[in-house]
Amino acid sequence: MTGLTVTVTMLGDWHIGSGAGRHGLVDRGLQRDADDLPYIPAKTLAGVWRDGCEAAAHALDSGTPGPWHAWVEYLFGSQPALEARGVLPSAGDGAPRPAALQFDSLHYPPAVVAALRGTERHGLRAAAVFLKPGVALDARTGRVEEGMLRFEEVARGGVRLVGRAVLPGFEDLDAHRRACAAAVLAAGARLVESLGGKRRRGAGRCRVDLSGVDVDFSLFGGPSPPHPPPPTESATPVLPCACEAVTAWEVAELRLILRRPLIAHARTVGNTVRSSGWVPGGTLLPEVLRRLGGPHAARAARDGSLVVTDATVEVAGQRGLPVPLVLTHTKADRARAANRLLDAEASGGLPYEEQWAAPYTPGSALTVADCPRSEHTHNTILDEQQRASEEVGGLYTYEAIAAGSVLRAEVRVPRGLLAQGWERRLEGEWRLGRARKDGYGLTDVSAYRVTTSPAPVLRQVPQGRLRVWLLSPALVTDSRLRPSTDPADLAAVLGRALGAELRPVPQERAAEPHRSDSWHSRWGLPRASLLGLRAGSCLTFTVTAGTVTAEAVHRVELAGIGLRRAEGFGQLRIGDPLVDVPTVEVEAPAPDNAPAALDAELTADDDMVLAVVEEGAWRAAIRRRCEALAAEPESRKSVLGAGHGSVPATQLGALLTVVAGLDEPGGVRVGHWLARLKQMRGVQRKRPWPPAVTEAVEQLLTTPGRVWDLLALPEGELTARRDRAAHGQRTSALRELLWAEAVRTLVGNCLTTHRRATEDKEGPA
Repeated sequence: MTGLTVTVTMLGDWHIGSGAGRHGLVDRGLQRDADDLPYIPAKTLAGVWRDGCEAAAHALDSGTPGPWHAWVEYLFGSQPALEARGVLPSAGDGAPRPAALQFDSLHYPPAVVAALRGTERHGLRAAAVFLKPGVALDARTGRVEEGMLRFEEVARGGVRLVGRAVLPGFEDLDAHRRACAAAVLAAGARLVESLGGKRRRGAGRCRVDLSGVDVDFSLFGGPSPPHPPPPTESATPVLPCACEAVTAWEVAELRLILRRPLIAHARTVGNTVRSSGWVPGGTLLPEVLRRLGGPHAARAARDGSLVVTDATVEVAGQRGLPVPLVLTHTKADRARAANRLLDAEASGGLPYEEQWAAPYTPGSALTVADCPRSEHTHNTILDEQQRASEEVGGLYTYEAIAAGSVLRAEVRVPRGLLAQGWERRLEGEWRLGRARKDGYGLTDVSAYRVTTSPAPVLRQVPQGRLRVWLLSPALVTDSRLRPSTDPADLAAVLGRALGAELRPVPQERAAEPHRSDSWHSRWGLPRASLLGLRAGSCLTFTVTAGTVTAEAVHRVELAGIGLRRAEGFGQLRIGDPLVDVPTVEVEAPAPDNAPAALDAELTADDDMVLAVVEEGAWRAAIRRRCEALAAEPESRKSVLGAGHGSVPATQLGALLTVVAGLDEPGGVRVGHWLARLKQMRGVQRKRPWPPAVTEAVEQLLTTPGRVWDLLALPEGELTARRDRAAHGQRTSALRELLWAEAVRTLVGNCLTTHRRATEDKEGPA
């Protein structure tokens, strides 16, 4: 099921909160994607869809757990938290069943997103959301509580959001099982009527449609029960292999473009999951082995001859390297880095925490970049209450590497181990990191061959003293096989790899310990911590015996040292010029000025989504412009005419009544009222309507273009169509649609401001 497209049509306004607000403006903000548009997170979709599927299974199994409940659990996974609370029957001592179905978050259609991109379209993107006021009522008196006025961001209804759901291995199932999976998903989708916050109070009404799969609902009334879902694949135990020395390598570079945020779990603090600023090689390794296939790649990974490096942020078009801990900066000047081993004054400086540098060329500036992060808030809903509850998780936050980030990694294999062109098998769509079944970690990966070892040019190695720069955490053990951060143990491991004896130099060291915590996704439990030296650590060793050759250094830099080298641990550089330079200038990478995609093919459904956003943008612009015109006396004079202050307030109120029922320029009701107004000119009244006021009001109510001339809206920024003809047609249509509303808003604002100005001038009675 690689082509299951999920389309959610929002029939009403909706709210999926971010868990945060803006002080003084918004109390509850919306979740927004990288294009600053509201979207439906995959976790939200998975939750409501599962509820629908469970309701269908409950009816089909006559209220007791049965074969259709088993299909729901196969598709969406088991729920250990509810089993522990006794809400669901326990599955026994077996491992929790992971979800087979993988979701992607739902966003505006790609053509609509392309039409709304660009700084000049900021007003249009903002119009996809509006502020909705609310109050809190006292449960005892039923009256509004003092100080409880709030404003919430609400996304406009009438739009379509699209995404995908993937069921790996769907095509490998037999025809009956494929039909069962499709029928359960389709039935659950039809039972989803609303999603998001306050859906029990009318918000978030929606319709979920599926395409890309054939549905046969006749299975629900069949004489025989459905086939059970396929069993969960059990992990195959692997035995360690003897490590064989690799003398020649093939290296391929991976370029990862994050389409969705990626959670590289670092640690959990309270209800917040923190993410690393890089993707560990151990996170990439399972997908690499799955795509390479065959026993050779798995054997090479077990014996450490296949290496997958950490994926780090791309800096100046190259794989970023952790900034060495020997480089420090002052609080006032980050653009100049000093080496604490070579400059005594730099010892009190600040390190470049979790920043990444491009490979350094002597005599040039060092390019340093950060890894962009984002935060996303979710909650867990208790089925009985249909509200977020701490009993099943409550509110929690994910920190992730931001969508749109570009990362790079390397895959190294012994020469001749795999068939020619093996790197092409690594290309495609990957799902990485934590919560990948819920839309996180969706990544586009491209791969290309970098080089075939040995390299034609080897870096010269200084004799007698080696300065080592760790590019990833290094895991070594002491003589009793305990995890160690002692430089002497690192020297022993590195010396054996280089064929020499090394002794650490205590005075020339900038190293810190590092603890790696990983997560067992199948059991939902943490794994054992890994203790080692931190990436970026720099240590100096003296060669006490033997000779360190350039070939040995090159071999060690490719293979790494220590434990778990296949997962990217133990990567290092020896004698790199960056750690031997006293000072270096630091610069930020050049900004990416690539133009955004412009016109795309708009379907009729896409045009309807754009129409909703454009209409909201015009209405917001009309309100802002009317308030600005009403605030200035001269502007009010241009709208109502010179001398409108002499017209009695009761007659100005009659004008407000006329515009309240306005539907088209020069309508019958307006014509009758204007005719009576002109007849009053000859009548002797104490304060008649001045001719200038009559003419201004008549022109405003009968001439369609008058109100638009007064408002002078930036129409080019309020219409997404970039084609001149389409832009003109849409502008004309919006002028006709919103003419009456514009006149009502303009007249109402002007009369209200005029009345307040008159009352202030006259003073209290």
